[in-house]
Amino acid sequence: MKKVFVFSGPSGVGKSTLIKYLLTNLEFVGMTISCTTRAPRFDEVHGVDYYFISSEEFEKLIKDGEFLEHVECYGNRYGTLKREVSNVLKSKDVCILDLEFEGAYNVISKGEVNFKSIGVLILPPSMKSLKNRLINRKTETEESLKKRIKESFRVKEIANYEYVIINDDLEKSKQDITDIITSA
Repeated sequence: MKKVFVFSGPSGVGKSTLIKYLLTNLEFVGMTISCTTRAPRFDEVHGVDYYFISSEEFEKLIKDGEFLEHVECYGNRYGTLKREVSNVLKSKDVCILDLEFEGAYNVISKGEVNFKSIGVLILPPSMKSLKNRLINRKTETEESLKKRIKESFRVKEIANYEYVIINDDLEKSKQDITDIITSA
């Protein structure tokens, strides 16, 4: 059966780094591109990092039942198109989704018939290290930094995930996530 690994964790925890590692090193792994209503960051490209769409387009996709999941987060909307997941799974055995806690719960709890959903939670070793990572990214305003820190540790969410990785040592985390993907 095809598998969808749902990655979640606080902003700045290293999800993107681990996902890029998997996509580069495991040929049977692919990833979807999500839709968002937020503006692109300086280094993001439409159709590569996200599909940057208007609120009206987003609403139409909801109305037409096109999303596997969709959420509002930090004042913007994000969603995973069903067709994106299907397209990845046509050519790959594993599809990766990078989702916020609510979106991850929506996918993991649905119990899709066409694939098995497996939750992977990535956590930092401490709040201090997380704050430093977010500051060093230089993508956050003071206000957005406070919001992201506040939302970071939602301990009750841990029960929704089959796997938890503490991303303290990047090389160990790369090995751990590779082991999970290849053995689950």
